[in-house]
Amino acid sequence: MEFSIKQKILLECLAHFQSVVERRNTIPILSNIKITAIEGGLTLTATDLVMELSESLGASVKTVGGVTISSQLFFEIIRKAPDNSEVTLKVDQKTGSVFVLFGESKFSLPTLPVDDFPVMDAQKLEVSIELKSNEFKNLIGNSKFCMGLDESRQYLNGVYLHSSENALSTVATDGHRLAKCTINKSEIQSFEGIIIPKKTVLEVSKIVEDFDEKVSLSFSKTRIRFIFGNLVIVSKLVNASFPDYESVIPKDNNQIMTVDCRSFSQTIDRVSTISDEKFRTVKFSISGNNCVVSSFGNDKSIGTENVNVDFEGSEISINFNAKYILDVLNIIKNGKVKFHFSQQTAPTILQSDTLNNSLFLIMQMRA
Repeated sequence: MEFSIKQKILLECLAHFQSVVERRNTIPILSNIKITAIEGGLTLTATDLVMELSESLGASVKTVGGVTISSQLFFEIIRKAPDNSEVTLKVDQKTGSVFVLFGESKFSLPTLPVDDFPVMDAQKLEVSIELKSNEFKNLIGNSKFCMGLDESRQYLNGVYLHSSENALSTVATDGHRLAKCTINKSEIQSFEGIIIPKKTVLEVSKIVEDFDEKVSLSFSKTRIRFIFGNLVIVSKLVNASFPDYESVIPKDNNQIMTVDCRSFSQTIDRVSTISDEKFRTVKFSISGNNCVVSSFGNDKSIGTENVNVDFEGSEISINFNAKYILDVLNIIKNGKVKFHFSQQTAPTILQSDTLNNSLFLIMQMRA
């Protein structure tokens, strides 16, 4: 096996694999990247047994074949190679060693048998969906920040993807807050909802950030495949049922506060500076068209700020985790945001005309 490729092209590709390959592995081959050379190009593959990423590249291939080498070591060598240098990789068939050459540099790397490299099954994926990149970005980006962290509740540690009549929705919740994003999709194929695991969600959201073409999704009850041009991700799905989230979305939150998103975000950020680091509690005291945002430190310090708002409802006082509010306002970014409060202890709904297909839910904090 022997091929040559530009350093820049190879480095950009290898960068995609670094968060997939675990640095410390009890299974040595999982620390390796598999490189397969065929006429006219390469395919690079890495896996952690839950997710598999592969990418195809054009290259000058002299001899076809396959090899597995340390992903981290190979990445560091190529990263430090001179810009625009020509990188050559060749395998010594007698010793099995891999040589990486560029300029006056030569590196010899150990290998593991290519036949031992695990391959994820991506057959029989019954459902297929094609999305514009901005549709995919919204579905994932507007919900992922609410994914859970509790290892004992794996069904919350991901994004729930499901269909309804002419619509496709994603939902994420950690039990304290919830985000739902919906896009209209005519003639959407009806399917049973699936939970995409957290690591996979974070990986695809990074890849799609600089991707402007259509994204293809295909999945079954156990696997999902994402295609981003020449890059393919196959992932297992979370084997669990997502909770009935619709039942926790209140239907009668009729106390509505409308406020400018950006300025209100800045107010909360300022006032919550003195609050306890763990909870960052802020209090909204709303009366008429005035909202007093306040926060209290452990050293009896107090911060307050008055904000002009449009409010429809009776006087209300309510506490929130400032980070949860700021996370939502950072997603909305601009325009007006509406807070739908309840007179009881029901969660508060946040919505905005700038993201009219998204809904955010935040639990109150006890006083």
